[in-house]
Amino acid sequence: MTNQEHGQEHQQEVPQPGSQSAASCLPPELLPQPSQTAEIDKPTSAGVEAQHDAFKPTSSVFARNEDGAVHNVPMRVIHRPLPSELDEDKVKAFMKEMEAGDTFTPIELAKVRAPLKNDPTQTPHNFYFAMGGCHRYEATKRLGWETIRARIIDVPASQMRIYLGAGSPF
Repeated sequence: MTNQEHGQEHQQEVPQPGSQSAASCLPPELLPQPSQTAEIDKPTSAGVEAQHDAFKPTSSVFARNEDGAVHNVPMRVIHRPLPSELDEDKVKAFMKEMEAGDTFTPIELAKVRAPLKNDPTQTPHNFYFAMGGCHRYEATKRLGWETIRARIIDVPASQMRIYLGAGSPF
């Protein structure tokens, strides 16, 4: 299988901790260490870029931010509230390609900053929800990798409650 068949981009925008491009929605203790990131050259071929532009999605569950920063988000902070229907062959293919060094399109994470509903102090917490990218997420999880590339989209708690219903923690 080729990378185009999986909708992958061959680019990586990995902000390094301490750099100006490292502006992150993540608290400092959740930022990846420099040893957890790897720089991959962006494609220079106009053909690859033109092909990518031709297939850019125009919508997302919450918002589309193709030019937003890509973060290496710790797997341990990501919640997946909706059960995934996985294609086992696709997960295995993704694992093989990830191990070979292929760079996949970042998943989108909905970030909600809100207090827990039963917290009397009403201290806000950050919650990160992955609503899509189930095969990329599962392949990363099975490989035992600590982080996954993601774009973070700020979402109001009221909007996320619509998806989570009574199971909402906020």
